[in-house]
Amino acid sequence: MVITLRLSDARARPAPAQQFPLWERVGRAASGIDFLHPGSAYTGETLRTGSMGGTQSSVVHLAEALAERGHDVRVFNGVASRQRTFGVEYLPIEDARGQTRGDVGISVAAPRAFWTTSFRVSILWLHNPLKGFRQVRRGTVLPMLKARPHFVLLGDYHSRNVPRWLPSSGRSIIHHGIADEFHREGTTDAAPQPRAIFTSQPYRGLDWLLGLWPEVRARVPGARFDVFAPKAHQANANAAKAALEGVLFRGSVARGALVQELASARVQLIPGHRDETYCLAAAEAIASGVPVVTLGEGSLSERVRDGETGFIAKDRDEFIARSAALLADDALWTRMHRACLADSALATWDARTGEWEALFERLATPR
Repeated sequence: MVITLRLSDARARPAPAQQFPLWERVGRAASGIDFLHPGSAYTGETLRTGSMGGTQSSVVHLAEALAERGHDVRVFNGVASRQRTFGVEYLPIEDARGQTRGDVGISVAAPRAFWTTSFRVSILWLHNPLKGFRQVRRGTVLPMLKARPHFVLLGDYHSRNVPRWLPSSGRSIIHHGIADEFHREGTTDAAPQPRAIFTSQPYRGLDWLLGLWPEVRARVPGARFDVFAPKAHQANANAAKAALEGVLFRGSVARGALVQELASARVQLIPGHRDETYCLAAAEAIASGVPVVTLGEGSLSERVRDGETGFIAKDRDEFIARSAALLADDALWTRMHRACLADSALATWDARTGEWEALFERLATPR
């Protein structure tokens, strides 16, 4: 997908772009930034009315936050025709070759997009671990060699799982932002009913959770486990699983509905997975005041503060015990609920956008 953004100044019309060096234009109305993300079709409307994965929702949030700061933003993805929603222009990926601005290009996990586009500053925004041999097999190393993009990664775990030998001009860590609607403003007076929730990708530990749920429920009679899926086809697959007492497969819901579900949840259960480089599901839960129980696999050890915003269990037995404790112990839940809401590591997308702008300026400034 490609996003193009152009800075604007409502107070004065800047001179044409060619009159300024790139490192000055990045802060002016004439600079162009293109995000490239081949694949699924989505817009800001999709975020509000349908279900989306974490990568797509992150692109929309960043694009809209940049637009709100005065940037002219374009997103090139799988849409069939040009459209504008919530301050951002979305165009078909096929149009990228002729309509990118050429100043700053951000490829969203798609190195091969650099084959047909050229930028003065190239950024590769990665969302998953990279295995070097797979990149060679998929033909993505040569486009990286051509563009020498700057890698933007999501955390220390992610950085450790992206080989250093891949061609780049450097790397930075910028965490995802958390959408404003997930940031709960005040604590609740009473602990919610014993309802656990799962909102991550099903392949990231759902079957394991279903296998231990009967033991959790044996310790907390009447407890419920609501399972959601980011995408519709995942929801259909979940619905085909064998029924378990106290488990409800709730399908795939829009973001607004997910906010409401988290507001009444007691605990988020997410074991973690080696592919988990940030885990928005855990971060959104914590921002909503919902503690997380995890095994700490992947980046989950970076999202959860053990004993404060949840528990990082060492094994299956401890996972069961910690889950049951949060479902049954109101005082424990209240303490962790308050710690979740006080977690300063969970910044808004507006704050993260400031980090992106600083990166643009740094990369565009000659050394």
